[in-house]
Amino acid sequence: MRTRLVPAALIAGTMKGSRSCLRPSSRRCGSTGELAPSGREEGKGRPAWVPADCVVAGTPHWAPPPPGDRPSALPTRDEADGTLIFPSHPEFRPNQTPPQVLRAGAFGGTYYRPIYSRVAKQRYSEGSHLEFPPEWFAGLDCGRMVSSPVYSAKVNKYGVKSGNGLDFWEDKGWMRKQDPYGWFQWYCRFYLGRRSEDDDRQISRWVRAIGPKGRWRTFLVGQCVKSGKGWDDATASPVTRQTLLHWGYELNEAEFDRLAPPIRGGKSVIYLGRVSGPKGEASGAGGKGKRKR
Repeated sequence: MRTRLVPAALIAGTMKGSRSCLRPSSRRCGSTGELAPSGREEGKGRPAWVPADCVVAGTPHWAPPPPGDRPSALPTRDEADGTLIFPSHPEFRPNQTPPQVLRAGAFGGTYYRPIYSRVAKQRYSEGSHLEFPPEWFAGLDCGRMVSSPVYSAKVNKYGVKSGNGLDFWEDKGWMRKQDPYGWFQWYCRFYLGRRSEDDDRQISRWVRAIGPKGRWRTFLVGQCVKSGKGWDDATASPVTRQTLLHWGYELNEAEFDRLAPPIRGGKSVIYLGRVSGPKGEASGAGGKGKRKR
C-alpha cells in the first residue's frame, strides 16, 4: 500500500496570517516555511516560533519522551484511503490533521479557551494554542474559532452542538494533567511527535469510538442506511458527523461501502438496533443504549 508525506498545506495551512492568532514574534521553522520532521527545529527543544509568554498547559509537544522512547516524525498519509499513518501506533488511523479539524469548524470555537483544570489544579489563560505551529492558525479568527469563551454551534462545520464540557470529562475521570484540555490537545501533541505514557490509553479510546469498528463510525453509517440518505448527506446525523470530526475523522464513500452492506442485511447497530432487514425493509430503532442524535 503506497504512502506519501502529508502535504505541507494540510499541516500548515495556506492562508496568510491573522493578527488574532499569531504573535509578532511567531515565525515558521526552516527556510522553506515547513515544519521540521519532528515538529520542532532540529537539535532543539522548544521551537523558536513559540512566544516566550506562551501559556503551556500540561506537557508540551517538545517535551522529552519517556525513557527508551524518542520523538516521532510527522505522520505519512495513505494514498489508498487517506488515513494518517503513525508507525509507533499502526492502529491509530485518523484522516483529519489537527489543523484540518480546527479549520473545518470544531468545538464551537472554544477548545483552547481559558479554563480552570481541576486535574492540574491550575488556571490557564488564553493563548495555550500558541504552543502549536503558527501556520495551523493562519487566516483564522482565533477569537471566534479557537479560543472563544462562548460556545457557538454556528462555528461548527455541521452547524450543531456536539460534545460534553470539561467538567463532564473531569467527573468521569478521563482527564490527565499532561493534557488538561483533553483528547484533542493530546492529539495535537502526538501529531507533532510527542510520545508519552498516556498514548496507549488515548488511542484505545479513539479505536473504540472512531476506529474501523468504532461505535460512532458505525452509528453514522446506520443512520444513513436507516434514513436512506447518502454517505455525504450532512443532514444524516449531523451531531455524529461533528463528533467524528472532533476525533480527527470524516466518513468517506469507501468506508460507507464497507460498513453499509451488513447493516442493510440486518446487522445490529449500537444505539439503533436493527435498522434494515434482509430485504432492506426498515425494522425500527431500539436496542441496547438507545440514544437520540
